[in-house]
Amino acid sequence: MKRNPIAACIFGAVGVIALIVLWIMVGFGNAYSGWGDGATVRRTTSADEIVTPCIIYFACGVVASFSVTRWVTMKTKILICLGALLGIAATVQQVGWPLAKLTVHALDEQGQPVPGAKVRIWFREKLSDRDARKDGETNALGEFTAEGYSDMKLGSDCIKKGYYSSGSPGTIFNDSVLGKWQPWNPVETIILRPIGKPVALAAKHVQTNVPVLDQPCGYDFEKGDWVTPHGQGVQSDLTFTARRDYKSWFDFTVQADVTFAQPLGGLVRMKAPAYARNSAFSWERFAPETGYSTPHAIRFIMRDPKLNQFPERTFEINKDREQGYFFRVRTVEENGRIIAANYGKITGDIEIEARDSKTCRIIFTYYFNPTSLDRNLEWDPKRNLLQGLSREETPTAP
Repeated sequence: MKRNPIAACIFGAVGVIALIVLWIMVGFGNAYSGWGDGATVRRTTSADEIVTPCIIYFACGVVASFSVTRWVTMKTKILICLGALLGIAATVQQVGWPLAKLTVHALDEQGQPVPGAKVRIWFREKLSDRDARKDGETNALGEFTAEGYSDMKLGSDCIKKGYYSSGSPGTIFNDSVLGKWQPWNPVETIILRPIGKPVALAAKHVQTNVPVLDQPCGYDFEKGDWVTPHGQGVQSDLTFTARRDYKSWFDFTVQADVTFAQPLGGLVRMKAPAYARNSAFSWERFAPETGYSTPHAIRFIMRDPKLNQFPERTFEINKDREQGYFFRVRTVEENGRIIAANYGKITGDIEIEARDSKTCRIIFTYYFNPTSLDRNLEWDPKRNLLQGLSREETPTAP
């Protein structure tokens, strides 16, 4: 049987053309698949995504042409080759992440739509793990919709001038059907909290060693330090009395009793409101007037009864990041009415650690309002009343 070299060249050329079409569908098309919905995504196509299909398709064209005898007409050969190549192209198009569609619905705290908010949805490139972000703005209904390839989870965030930025906990897809994630086009609601009246506060992330054990050690919120003679503090707001029984790195008990200098001072446990948990500002704006109590104990126990076993860990504190405390200090009462008090908040819990310390280490983040009777705790991060803090000591959340 004779082979047809001319057909081989034609078939090879068809393979290259099919490659170009495939690259447009998978590469360029994926990079700009958001056309029409206000979204634009830039994608970088790697060399292996071009070279590898080129070799495959060219080889397919040559092999196919030389495997067909001369009695088959040229037109038939071309149709067979083109059909095969387009079939392979369609198959390759299904390789990679399934397609996802998501609608972000931006609302304010009262449940009203927020138009003109900038939205970002984090998709994936079809054939890689690289991010392919889609940007857009919400319409009059507070909605923005985009499509793109994705793994099983989609993240999104939203921002608008005059509001705190916010995000979603992430959209989880159940299964893919015909190359599309299900549920198709779910709605992810993002709450945008308006910026209220941020004030200057003394804010600090504290990670410090307790000066001495078995004795009350006062901490001054306004100065951000232990009170004299252990530091530069003047007025004791929070008092730590720490005790520890330390045998080894994996065998110790450490505990601290937290009390307040004034009898009317104390803590109120707080929890981030559900609608604000993904917001840059996730706490209530004002401290409550009542409900403060003391004392508060924190404890960390680690026991290793057998050195060949993993140590038992017991925490008598709550490490929930969505939990914290309001506090009231420097409280003065007259005729049953509070005439002076300072309010603040501790975000997260108060932690205690015995290792790498001769006493123990106390860890917490606080915000203190030095204006008496002002319960506003919405902080302006540009106005920290504590100067000279390191980056590690400076909170970033308002």
